[in-house]
Amino acid sequence: MAVTKISRTARFTLYIGVLITLIVLGLFYLGGQVPAHEQLVADMDQPRFTDLLLYWAYALLAITVVVWVLFIIASSLKQLKESPKKTLGGFLALLGLAALLVITYVIGDGTLLNIPGYEGTDNRPPMLKMTDMWLYSMYVMFVVTILAMIILPLVGGRKK
Repeated sequence: MAVTKISRTARFTLYIGVLITLIVLGLFYLGGQVPAHEQLVADMDQPRFTDLLLYWAYALLAITVVVWVLFIIASSLKQLKESPKKTLGGFLALLGLAALLVITYVIGDGTLLNIPGYEGTDNRPPMLKMTDMWLYSMYVMFVVTILAMIILPLVGGRKK
């Protein structure tokens, strides 16, 4: 019964998230352009709902990270009673993510960009390095995911 309730809740949450995403994407692609007097650069297309799309992406990222950290903490506390050595694995994953973010921030480039029409405050070295940090971290996690999908079935099949 509990599994059915969890499954139903997860499915409902997925449907709500997909519905909101489709609405936001529809507004972005079909919502028209920014009026000419409000455009930052006169000769470029500027969709009206770009900010909404970016804020939705930020919200999804924040929710994902918070839920991931909460699950690591909850499973680590649960495993602490059963096997203290297995508990170390969850903390190593969290430590690995922190190390990845620090390393990718350090190797990020802080060179100022020449952006026509932009006069905001985000074109500065710390923000540029943080942008590189997120991009490089996504690349590393993508490669690790692909390698895990290839290697784990090969290793898992030999345990019989």
